[in-house]
Amino acid sequence: MSQHVVCHIEKAKGALTTSGQEIDREFTPNNADPSRANLNEQLVEAKSHNLTDDVNTRIKEGHKGKKALRKDAVKAFKIILSGSHDRMKEIEKDPKALKAWKEANLKFLEENFGGSSNIVRATLHRDETTPHIHAVIVPIVNERLAAKRLLDGPKDIAQLQTKYAEYMKPFGLSRGKEGSTAKHTDIREYYGRVNNQENLFPEVAIPNKGVFESDESFQKRAQKDLTPIFDAMDKAKRTNGQLRGDNERLKKENSGLKKEISDLKTLGKEKENISYTDGVNHTLAAINKYLLPEKRKFSIDHEKKIIRLDNIIEPKKEEKQLLPNIRKDKGPSIG
Repeated sequence: MSQHVVCHIEKAKGALTTSGQEIDREFTPNNADPSRANLNEQLVEAKSHNLTDDVNTRIKEGHKGKKALRKDAVKAFKIILSGSHDRMKEIEKDPKALKAWKEANLKFLEENFGGSSNIVRATLHRDETTPHIHAVIVPIVNERLAAKRLLDGPKDIAQLQTKYAEYMKPFGLSRGKEGSTAKHTDIREYYGRVNNQENLFPEVAIPNKGVFESDESFQKRAQKDLTPIFDAMDKAKRTNGQLRGDNERLKKENSGLKKEISDLKTLGKEKENISYTDGVNHTLAAINKYLLPEKRKFSIDHEKKIIRLDNIIEPKKEEKQLLPNIRKDKGPSIG
């Protein structure tokens, strides 16, 4: 049976808080085994415990464009790297093979996504059913945030998956059928391809006890005959647990998106208020500009009136000062 690579890519435009919490294991999904959490490994050291902050920091450091970034700009790629379950478990059991597999994945990310500085997360999870790597890449190219220069549509993604298969050849993993109609939805891809769930439970004849067969013999035979059913039940339980974990994660992401939308609405209202204030200030400035000649004319007229009043008042003051002297010059009055 062919063992295929898994290379799933999603664009991220908004906050990555929930994704970061899951990758960094700030909460444990239902499908993860807490007793194996110590096997998880950061292949690239995280700068902080907040993935959104780390993405924004990389953009601030790497993007040198003069224009402001668009609101709908792709800030990061979320990538899941893995392979078929059976082969991945074989690789996991061999320390040398696992080490080489991790190094090959890092090499693939560095050589196809603009270098190691663009990798803000590369984390190996071994506490779930199938070992896999979560990578988060900020698409900085030539000092610009430019996702389309790295991946522009399904054709580029298909080519990248083919490239990834080349990196994984030494590990017995190959490219799946190109152009397949199989749908992959984020984390479900590496959980297992359940494309044939209608055949999940094999048809098995119910065993009947032989006439001369002992209870112990019948129990052993029945258990053997029904083993495929028991295995299918275990697989169904694992799949169900994985889907529950998916559902829980999506709920958390939905909650995070609702908050982000609320914040954007609040920001929009604040901008409306700012625009209104700016409009009022602009109108007042125009009015002042229009009235400026009148204000200057009023000021000049006012100054002229003051000068005229001074011309009238000053002689009056001088006359008043002369009155006492005139009275003295008249001499004594005759009674």
